[in-house]
Amino acid sequence: MSDHPTIPPEDDDMLAAEVALGLTEGDERAAARTRMLQDRSFARRVADWQERFAPMAEDIAPVSPPKGARKALMSRLFPARRVPLMQRLWVWQGISFAALATVAFLALPLLQDPGEQAPDDVYAARMVAEDSALELLAVMDMARGDIALRRVSGTAPEGRVLELWAILPDRAPISLGVLPEGDVNRVALPADLAPEAAQITLAITDEPPGGAPGGVPTGAVMAAGAVAEL
Repeated sequence: MSDHPTIPPEDDDMLAAEVALGLTEGDERAAARTRMLQDRSFARRVADWQERFAPMAEDIAPVSPPKGARKALMSRLFPARRVPLMQRLWVWQGISFAALATVAFLALPLLQDPGEQAPDDVYAARMVAEDSALELLAVMDMARGDIALRRVSGTAPEGRVLELWAILPDRAPISLGVLPEGDVNRVALPADLAPEAAQITLAITDEPPGGAPGGVPTGAVMAAGAVAEL
C-alpha cells in the first residue's frame, strides 16, 4: 500500500509540473523529492514535464561555465566534508540536462552501502535511443574502477544479447563485455580508459550470443549516452 494519500490525477499532474519548474519550496519540495524516490509513476510525470518545458529554453544562448565551477559549487554547498553521492546526483541533475530529473530515484540500487562516502571522480549517463525501448542509467565510479548500470526499461531482442561499449574520439569502440541478466549490474572499466573518462560515450548494441564477433559491434545501437561529471 502506498504511503502517499490519494491525489486526483489532475492535481497530481499539476504538482509534477510545479516540481519540474522548481516552484515548490520548503516542506512541499522535500515531500515531492521523497515521493520521486518512492513513486516511479510520479517521478516519470516530473521527467515528462521537464521534457515539455525544455523547448522554452531553446532560444537562450548557451553559456559555458568556468572551468572547475561544478567542484567550486560543491565546495560552497557542502564545506569541510565529503559529499554523499545522492546529494551530488541532485545538484548535478539541476545543472545538467532535464531528462535526468529522476536520476536520484533511478540510481538508488547503484549506490554504496549506507554511510559510505562517494569518491572524488564520479560520472553518470542516461542511455537511450530514439528507436529503442531500452533505457539505462550508468554511474561510473573511478575509485572502484567500474560502471554500475540499472536497466529502467527494455530488453535484448529474442536470441540476442546486450553488449556495452566505450566510445572515445578517434578510437574504435571498445567492448566492455556482454551485460549479464538482471536489472542492476557492475562492469569493470579498463584502467587505461581512466585518464579519458570524461570523454567516454557509453553505448549498447544487440549482438549474437557470446558477444560481437572479433570485438567489433555488428548489431543495432539500442541505447547510448555521453557521461557527465557529478
